[in-house]
Amino acid sequence: MKPKGIDMGDYEESYKGFDLEVAIEQLLTGIKAHYRVLKADAVVLDWRLVRVDAVWPTEHSAAEAALVAARAAVDQELVD
Repeated sequence: MKPKGIDMGDYEESYKGFDLEVAIEQLLTGIKAHYRVLKADAVVLDWRLVRVDAVWPTEHSAAEAALVAARAAVDQELVD
């Protein structure tokens, strides 16, 4: 996982030929994590919300949770 762009909370990672993008938002109600999956700059799976079930989640742990969900989506929905 590496930071993407200049915005805090944006990360990216390559996985099985796909590019995973993660966005983290810190709100008054907690942290929200989203991911999407791209292949050759084309969106394959659009933004999906990931539930972060931690009492005091950090941005890094929320990003990791989103990446776990993104990898699972690639394995279950896109890779035969």
